[in-house]
Amino acid sequence: MTRSPVAAHRGGAGRRGGAAALAVLVLFLWPALLPPRPARAGDASCKDDAITTVVKTRLAADRLIGQFLIEVTTSECVVTLSGCVESRDQVRRAKELAKRLVRVRVKNELKVCTIAPRRTKTTRH
Repeated sequence: MTRSPVAAHRGGAGRRGGAAALAVLVLFLWPALLPPRPARAGDASCKDDAITTVVKTRLAADRLIGQFLIEVTTSECVVTLSGCVESRDQVRRAKELAKRLVRVRVKNELKVCTIAPRRTKTTRH
């Protein structure tokens, strides 16, 4: 069996060297592959009022669930949705919209009601 000029130049240690290089690369890139940690109270990135405003705006603008009265509160980067909607799909949609924010957890307390309260012109934001 003849060795290629590249393998002969490496002295046959090409595979071990490649594995070591890969291990070092993974070691340094691993933190970048992990999801960001949730924000905690007191972190500069956790602005509860701003989070609440963004979530309320997204919910109100959505054509499926914007018509329902959904209460949004935020504490320590945990968004709580409460109120009534008319289907489980609407419950899921509301949670999806709230979860689009980075480093935010969502506590979904929405209920499916036969007749869910709807927004009127006086109840907008």
